[in-house]
Amino acid sequence: MRLALHAVFTLVFVMMAAIQLNDPDPTYWIAVYALVAAIPAARIFGRRLPGISVLTAGMVLAGMLIAGPGFIDFLVSGDYASINDKMSAEKPYVESAREFIGLLMAAVCLIAYAGPGRR
Repeated sequence: MRLALHAVFTLVFVMMAAIQLNDPDPTYWIAVYALVAAIPAARIFGRRLPGISVLTAGMVLAGMLIAGPGFIDFLVSGDYASINDKMSAEKPYVESAREFIGLLMAAVCLIAYAGPGRR
């Protein structure tokens, strides 16, 4: 069961990285999501990647700090359905909200894998 969960988390973050291929600024996003995917992937093979985990956590935290103000604007707007809309000059917070939510998912995954793994 545990191996299946590791595989699911790996697959989710690999897919999130792949989706970023059409993003205007893909380098950061592909790196973050691919590095997050590496954490549960390593657990499939009974390994831990503490250095990669710390690096990735720093990248995720930096991204959340950058996207945070836009996410707050999104929350304040009350226009929660706009998360599904296309980007527009009238709603610049939509992109920040999407980025923040993706990074929040990455942070939750990193926290879940931060403890010692059972062998």
